[in-house]
Amino acid sequence: MTERFYRFGGLELAIHMDEQRWYESERSLEPFRVETVTAPHRFYFTVVDELEPPESELVTEQPDFYVYRAGDKEIRYINLLERSWQGAYIRAEYCGREHHVQLKAEHYTGRIGAKTVLNSIAAEHYIAQAGGVIFHSSYILHNGNAILFTAPSETGKSTQAELWRSLRGAEIINGDRSAVCVRDGVALACGVPFSGSSQICKQCEAPLAAIVYLAQAPETTIRQLRGYEAFFRIWEGCSVNTWDAEDMRLVSETVQKVSATVPVFYLACTPDESAVIALEQALEWV
Repeated sequence: MTERFYRFGGLELAIHMDEQRWYESERSLEPFRVETVTAPHRFYFTVVDELEPPESELVTEQPDFYVYRAGDKEIRYINLLERSWQGAYIRAEYCGREHHVQLKAEHYTGRIGAKTVLNSIAAEHYIAQAGGVIFHSSYILHNGNAILFTAPSETGKSTQAELWRSLRGAEIINGDRSAVCVRDGVALACGVPFSGSSQICKQCEAPLAAIVYLAQAPETTIRQLRGYEAFFRIWEGCSVNTWDAEDMRLVSETVQKVSATVPVFYLACTPDESAVIALEQALEWV
């Protein structure tokens, strides 16, 4: 087996698989590749004729995977072709920092793509364990600081990011996801290799200047959110395993720290420069 190392959102990965199975190039993971890691989660990928069956308690049934738990092990059956573990073609067993992923041979006859790797690593869980959270947002970098736009799908996150790029020269780091954490009292936004349909994902860690919750409106208005309202708008965009009490606790703590550290705004707006100006002015007030 050969290995490759990656780092994002406070998470370090060592991915092991047979040399002939490695993808040759993959846009989404390459920006996060590093030469060395210090305390990685190690994932060993093997291709098997049949996935090992579960011998433990079923914890939850999600649309794309089932979760079983046995002692300190969690097992996920991923990419379901039917509503049972037998319909999966990935089995990922997580324990400590040594994890084993089985891929069903009939579905993996050639190289293993980065998408399969990303589907198998339970990133939302291990980033939560590292003190962060994956956050549904468009992430821009402006004057060395991060601004995150969050909202329900199709509300205008990408539109606002593009306005800031075209009108203010901001760089779009990710069109759909970021990781957020608080380190040494400073809230940070981190690039992640998950980008949805935007196809934009870059490696960048920057101080977080603002989180902006968007809504469509006939005219542009903005107000700062505080307390529970700020917490709730951030929580709404978090990727968290709701069946895992420890993950819920950790992510809740992270969101509390972020909402107490970073200004959160509710921006009801039209898709034009008035939204950019309103946010610029609001940032001057805080």
